[in-house]
Amino acid sequence: MMGTTTDHQLAIDIGNTSVKAGVFRNGKLTGPVIRFTDQEWDVVDRLVTNLGVKNIIYSTVANVPPTKWTDKWNQAGLLTLALSSKLPLPFTSLYETPATLGQDRIAAVAGSLALSTSSTPAPEKKMVPTQPKAISTISGLVSGTAPVESLPARLIVDAGTCITLDLIDGKGIYHGGNISPGVRMRLQAMHVFTAQLPLIEQGDLFNEVGRSTEQALLHGGQFGAAYEVEGLFFRLRQTYPNLELILTGGDAELLAGLLSVPNVIYPNLVLRGLNQILSYYVQHQL
Repeated sequence: MMGTTTDHQLAIDIGNTSVKAGVFRNGKLTGPVIRFTDQEWDVVDRLVTNLGVKNIIYSTVANVPPTKWTDKWNQAGLLTLALSSKLPLPFTSLYETPATLGQDRIAAVAGSLALSTSSTPAPEKKMVPTQPKAISTISGLVSGTAPVESLPARLIVDAGTCITLDLIDGKGIYHGGNISPGVRMRLQAMHVFTAQLPLIEQGDLFNEVGRSTEQALLHGGQFGAAYEVEGLFFRLRQTYPNLELILTGGDAELLAGLLSVPNVIYPNLVLRGLNQILSYYVQHQL
């Protein structure tokens, strides 16, 4: 039997190397996000049992949950959804090939709709004022989707293996986005596709330009990613003057430290977006 949006809901984000899961109630995380490997699904099942979870949603870029557990949850009458572009979404999409739109991108865009513009910081939010101007106007998280007419346009940057940059306007219309190599991929590509350039690991930057080949590679890889984000931000701000920049993903803090534009990090934006989509589905099925 399908639960309501006031019941405990489980959101699961299945990545290439690990899995993250969080339990929500009334739009808020009820505890810490857990991380586990693909061999530890019994951890999630204990969450479902111990907290009385009624609704479950998962997104994946790799494997799906073992049928042992999804069959168990379905037989127990729990709503178990796999995220796809075919589900009803809490935003309007202009993407021309929805079947190819990454699940993490869908979830991150949905998660941005849970961000309000109040002045009270959310507990999970990480302000990163590493540059003098790096102060954000985005603050709390609200239960359910905020009224779209009250939201600014947002550029959502998920910095992982690849960097995705997605635009949703203040009316809740998703306009699409860009995909480019992540920082590690940039550094690796310069080594793999050339004869003599060394492989450089991510590290600290001390100047605007490198003073050795190693520094030049590091600066190009890391500053290049940051300048790409800033370049798109400034271009879009000509159309959306109140544009806000949201960062998430494993390299979010690295990028935030290199940016000179206002930004804010939401580490669990994809999980929050999954919960948003699950709540939207439940509300429209009741």
